[in-house]
Amino acid sequence: MDNDWEKPYEEDGVTLGPEDALRREIAKSKALKVEKLRLKDALEKLQAENDVLAKTNQSLEQKLNAMGDQSDARNNSGKPQDYSTLQASNASTRGWSIFLLLFNLVAVGILLIFLLKQ
Repeated sequence: MDNDWEKPYEEDGVTLGPEDALRREIAKSKALKVEKLRLKDALEKLQAENDVLAKTNQSLEQKLNAMGDQSDARNNSGKPQDYSTLQASNASTRGWSIFLLLFNLVAVGILLIFLLKQ
């Protein structure tokens, strides 16, 4: 029965004993478990961040829809809006959208940098 045991070899050709081989496999197993826990933790953090971003996105969409509904109500109320008011409103909306786009791009870039460092 002892002959059935495969003898693992080191890189330099030295045969390991069963105890040494077992210790090495245990160490590898522990290292893999630690790495698995780290990855699981990172995944949970990213999922939580994704949930927060999804909620933020949803609330911003609701605000945008509410603002659109308010502007429709103003336009339909019979009060004429002058061109300069509409232009200023569009400019501020455009400014916010560009700001939010740049902010999100920077945030994604920072997240990618931290992810690649790991």
